[in-house]
Formats: sequence, structure tokens, C-alpha cells
Amino acid sequence: MGIEQIVVEQLSAGIGVELKGVDFEAMAPTRPFIDLMKRLLDEHRLVLIRGQKIQPVTAQEFTGNFGPLLDIKRQGSGALHVPEAEWIKVISNGKTADGQLLGDGNSSAQIWHTDSTPWEAPVGHIAFYCRQTVDPAPETYFMDMIKVYEALPQEMKDRIANVRVIHHWFPRQIEPEIHLNAPSQPLEDRKIGTLHPLVRRHLGTGKPILYLPTRRDSLIPGMDEAESRALLTELWDFVDTCPFKVGHAMMPDDFLIWDNSATVHSRQGWDADKVRIMWHISAEGEVPIPLHPRRTMNTIGLDADTSKEINKAMAMVDY
Repeated sequence: MGIEQIVVEQLSAGIGVELKGVDFEAMAPTRPFIDLMKRLLDEHRLVLIRGQKIQPVTAQEFTGNFGPLLDIKRQGSGALHVPEAEWIKVISNGKTADGQLLGDGNSSAQIWHTDSTPWEAPVGHIAFYCRQTVDPAPETYFMDMIKVYEALPQEMKDRIANVRVIHHWFPRQIEPEIHLNAPSQPLEDRKIGTLHPLVRRHLGTGKPILYLPTRRDSLIPGMDEAESRALLTELWDFVDTCPFKVGHAMMPDDFLIWDNSATVHSRQGWDADKVRIMWHISAEGEVPIPLHPRRTMNTIGLDADTSKEINKAMAMVDY
């Protein structure tokens, strides 16, 4: 069984493909299949494969081809997760008969976000494998942030070319109620975080990505609070108007993997008394590389005094 039998179909005009004719358990360890999946993710950002019987070790090892695997389980919860698979985080609002949590999570809807942006090297790729869902099954939505950037007016592209944003931690920031009603953290706390470019370079293609913090009250060095919020709100409002998205209701045995660096995702909520169970595996990506890095001039070969004067002048440039 080889990759020549695989049929690739568009999920939508905006993002994603679905593969048919796949036996994931058999193909996942093979180099041709791994290379195909890497190419499709670079081109389409998301790949869906339905109806797969996948062992935990297979899911982990395959996702590990995209970067070092990360333990993203919530600390101290005592959740069961998958005992024989240390890198699988179970996303679930359910409990065992004796009250033990099956995993991390709840049934709340989620707003558009990219996972782990406050990290220096955020998650690069994420795999989902559905084990149990509810009726009706909630949809998860994905947006292509490379295409969103391409659609920005040139004036906005010029305006944000060299902008950096502080990505600070905010508990449960992806839940709609928190997003809408939770007060901002104190200004000094929002100054603590990882500085990332608003426009980062996609590792696989070299294309620009609009890379937004989840919180609209994140701070932009060189701007005051009001200016920072106004710009980030304007950009998120633009994202909401874009058509480069797809929704999928995960069903049992669906396997989905996406490029977390170049997408945002959201989801519908469901009744809290119904249980949904997902496996979630994250692979580390690279430190975000700005599309327009700030460089000093090349002073190699110049005398020390001239070099010092040039770099002093460059340091005064207003980005």
C-alpha cells in the first residue's frame, strides 16, 4: 500500500485538504507519507483524514516528525489522559465513574486564537484525533493567516511591517465570556511576555503570516495602550471578515493535523452534561522570524570609530 493511491481533495477554497485512500496506522511510519503530509501542510495548512484506527504510539511518533513533542497537559489536575502515551493531552470535559478527570478542558466555545503564542518557540503543528463526540458535534474552525496577510491593504502592510507585540499570559483567554468581560491585567503585568513580530515568516514557504496575540489589550512597544488596542482590534476585525476558513465537526476516528504557526482556530461549545474526548498532540515550532528583521549595517572592515558612529546612527532609526 503506497501513497499513489491517496486522493487529495480540497476542504474549502480557503484552507485545508482531505485525504482519502489512507491507512494511517500502516502509512504513518513511512518516509513517502511523511514527506507528502509535510508538503500538503506547507501548501494548505490543514489535513483531514477520516475513519482511522490509530494507536497512541503511532499518533505520537508521526506528530514528532514536525518537531519535538511537548507536554502541554494542565499541571496538578490529576487527569487520566492516556497513561501509555506521555505526549498525548486528552481534551475533555468528562470524568470517570469514580470522578477522575478524563483530561483537560471544558465545553465552552473558543474564540479565534493560535496556541502558545506567549512562548518563545510556540507550537508549530497540532494533531487532533477524535475518540468521542456529542450530538450535534461541535465544529472547529480554521483560518489561513497567510492568506489573511495577503488580503490586507498595502497601507496596513506598510504600517505593521516592523511592529512587535508583547504576548502576555491571560488565564482562559480563549473563552468568549473571558474575552468579552474579563478586565485587563495591570499595565505592568502586560509588559511581561514574549516579544513577537506582527508579521512573521512561514518556515515552509517563506511567505508572510499575520501573527496576532489573542488579547486585544496586548502592548506594542512604542505605542500607548489606546494605540496598541486600536491597531490589534482593527486587525482582528479584519480577520473576522476574511473568507479563508473552514469548519469541521470532528467525528470518532477523524485525524486532523494543522500548521499552528500559520493559522488561527476556534470552536463551537456544547452542553456541559455531554462528554467529548479528543487526543491533542503538539510539536514545537521555531522561534518566530520577522519578515522584516531589524538589522544594523554591515561594518566589517571599517575602523572601530566609524563602525561605532554608524551603529549609533542606526540605533536612532524610528521603526
